[in-house]
Amino acid sequence: MSGVAVKAVRKVFIPGDAAEKYGSLFTEAGVEVVSSPDLADAAIAIGGDGTILKVMDMLLGSNLPVLGVNAGHLGFLADCELDAVEDSIKCIVSGDYKVDSLPVLKTTGPGGVQVRALNEICISRSAEGGILHIRVLVDGREVAVVASDGIMVSTPSGSTAYNLSCGGPILHPKLPVVIVTAICPHLLAIRPIVVPISAKIEFTILRSRGKNPLVLADGVAKCGSMEEGDTIVVESSTLTSPVIKTGRRSDYYALLGKKLGWGYRG
Repeated sequence: MSGVAVKAVRKVFIPGDAAEKYGSLFTEAGVEVVSSPDLADAAIAIGGDGTILKVMDMLLGSNLPVLGVNAGHLGFLADCELDAVEDSIKCIVSGDYKVDSLPVLKTTGPGGVQVRALNEICISRSAEGGILHIRVLVDGREVAVVASDGIMVSTPSGSTAYNLSCGGPILHPKLPVVIVTAICPHLLAIRPIVVPISAKIEFTILRSRGKNPLVLADGVAKCGSMEEGDTIVVESSTLTSPVIKTGRRSDYYALLGKKLGWGYRG
């Protein structure tokens, strides 16, 4: 949820090599860099969206808020750019920030393996597999049978990731919805559909060719492959991912235009 009570940050956890590379930016501001998230008031993720996503995933369930610092290309998940991190540090030290919570998706994959994702959960044909025929149900009602390379459910915060590459819409991060988007559908009539975040989306493999398709969570195969007749149900998790917002990137639409190159001629 947005606007939860916050406190001045005195200790931060910075995963990986970033602690050695950028830790001095925080210690010089009077913030202690600690070795465990259990000891921290906040976590700092420095890198591109992929790095920030990994840190958020690693800390799911800990309720530790994450400050994303963009040192990559797009940085949609970041609160600030690396060259402006000093201002964000001042905000968290003084308690002048808020915590937003991003929705998390979940499913139970083949073999009963439970997976979670912040951007998207998708079924994707394997490198040696062929076209898939997937039945799609939303809250128990059939929507379509899709012939495609795969299909995904994306959160609003993930709408600018794989979903966007597959022709899905961009959604404002605060919208309480998810997107169902086919991957390279055979029919032009198959379009993305936006459904309430409370919906249960069911995918059944009716037919596949070659090697079995994979279930991917944020691009990672965490629970093996599916066979014909297998079903997964994707829905919103009770977990959320808390992120720190200092207001340094308050204009979401201007950020979209800048990152996606809108208004610029090639």
